Amino acid sequence: MCGRFAQIDSEDKVMSAFDVLQSEMILEPRYNICPSQRIPVIIQQNGFRTLEMREWGLIPFWAKEPNPMINARSETAAEKPSFRHAFMKRRCLIPASGFYEWAKEGRQKQPYFIRLKNESPMAFAGLWEEWLTPEGENRRTCAILTVVANSFMQEIHHRMPVILTPSSGALWLDLSGTGTSPEKLLLPFPSAKMEAWRVSRKVNSPAFDNPDCLKKLEVPETAEKKPKPPGAQATLFD
Repeated sequence: MCGRFAQIDSEDKVMSAFDVLQSEMILEPRYNICPSQRIPVIIQQNGFRTLEMREWGLIPFWAKEPNPMINARSETAAEKPSFRHAFMKRRCLIPASGFYEWAKEGRQKQPYFIRLKNESPMAFAGLWEEWLTPEGENRRTCAILTVVANSFMQEIHHRMPVILTPSSGALWLDLSGTGTSPEKLLLPFPSAKMEAWRVSRKVNSPAFDNPDCLKKLEVPETAEKKPKPPGAQATLFD
């Protein structure tokens, strides 16, 4: 799953990397983005890419009542009623600088920040929808696609977001049906290109949203250390 992430890249960097031609907002650094908040997404329509704001928590256009879903499993998104229309017609990119996940260490859960080693531009594969409320309000929403974790992430969590580069992101946004099948892009990102470190459990609070969210902790915030299995290879999570 992906329930928190950061987006601290500049607007110029995001627009240049993903060939965005127009932005409808000012992209400011966010260090602890949470579900239900408005987040930046890249939409492509008629070959024209825009950077827009959408609510994180997808509501299908046909829903009678709102039941926002922040993630969509990549294995079933193309068939599941909640996502299949968006999967075919309304794909998007959600620019990110990294994301958070929690690993059980001792009796508590320790948050980690995960990113690409070279800090190159990346985005999550996303889906978007527009839902009309009974009052006539148009709610623009989105969800992040997830996939089974790679070997690096498995030490923290069994799922991870689908991470795309500018080149694979362009293929994801292509709705023409003549290019790469979108299912082929829904793969775990290569483990060797990722890194992670422990961060403060203050990130558990949505109110904690500043550069200190990304500050590295050398040891978990607990006196009880996770025992190392005999013969285990040392990793970032030992």
